[in-house]
Amino acid sequence: MTSRSTEYESYALLSNDERESFEFEYEGDNSSGAHKQARSARPRSQDRCAALPWVFALLVVVAAADGITLLYMSRIMNTVYADLSTDELEFANPYHGLDALYHSGTIDSSKIDPIQNIPRVVAQIFPGRPKELAPVGEHDLFNKAFGTLSPHEKHLQVSPSVHTIAQFRALDFGMEDCSLVIQLPGNGDRIESKEPFLFHPLSALDVFRLDAPKPLDVRKLSYTTRPPRKEKIATVTPRAGGETPVTRFPCVWGSLHTFEVACSSASDCLVDIWSSQNTTYGIYMYQHQTV
Repeated sequence: MTSRSTEYESYALLSNDERESFEFEYEGDNSSGAHKQARSARPRSQDRCAALPWVFALLVVVAAADGITLLYMSRIMNTVYADLSTDELEFANPYHGLDALYHSGTIDSSKIDPIQNIPRVVAQIFPGRPKELAPVGEHDLFNKAFGTLSPHEKHLQVSPSVHTIAQFRALDFGMEDCSLVIQLPGNGDRIESKEPFLFHPLSALDVFRLDAPKPLDVRKLSYTTRPPRKEKIATVTPRAGGETPVTRFPCVWGSLHTFEVACSSASDCLVDIWSSQNTTYGIYMYQHQTV
C-alpha cells in the first residue's frame, strides 16, 4: 500500500512533458513484452504442429507391429501347436510278405480260435434331441495322484429315444472273416458296473451298417452328424444269458466297420447294459481265421 501511494505522488509531481515521456516509455515496455510473448508463443505452436505427423507415424508403426505380431502368433498356434487329426494318415501295414507267403502254398498256418474284437467307439445318440452330442466319459474318475481315470467300459443302450453307434477296426492279418454279435447277461451273471441291467425280453432291434470310412470323433457325434446309413443288415431279438448273432461279413485287416442299433419300429424295446474290463456285454464282433 505504501509503495503504490509513493509511486502516485511521484507521478503527480512530474510535469506534463515528463508525464508524456513516462507514459510513452511505459507503453513501449508493455508493447515490447507483448511482442516477446507473441514471438515466444508462435514457435511453440509451430513446433506442436510439426510434431503431430511424427506422433501419428509412430502410432501407425506401433499398431502395425502389434498386428504383425498377432498374425505371427496365430500362424504358430495353427501350425506348430495345431490339434492335427490322424484320420488322414495311412494305416501302416505291419504284415509285409505274409499274404504272399501263405498263398504260396509252401507253409501251413496254425489254427487259431476266433478273436473277440471290442469296439473302439460306443456312443449314444438321441433322435428326439438330434443336435445333442453323445455323452463322453460318463464313468470317468478323478484321482489327485493320477488325474482323470477312464475305466475300460462300453455302454449298449437302445430304446425308442436312444440309439447306439459302435465302430470296430479289424486289426489281425488272416482273421478277416467277422461276425457281429450281441451278448447280454443272464440271471446270476456277474455285473461289475454300478449301473443296473435293464432289458425288455421282447425287444426287437434293427441293426444298420453306416458309411464311415474314417474313425468317429465322439466329441462331434450326434443324431444329426452321425454317418449316413448304407443298409439295414438285420432285425434281431436278443436273449439274456447268451450271444445273439447279428451278421457275418468280410473284414480286411485295418478296415473300419460302423453300426447303428435302434429299436425296431414295431417294438417298444429296452436294452441297457454296461461292460467292463472283465465282462464282455453289449455289442462286439469275432474275427475268424481265413488263412
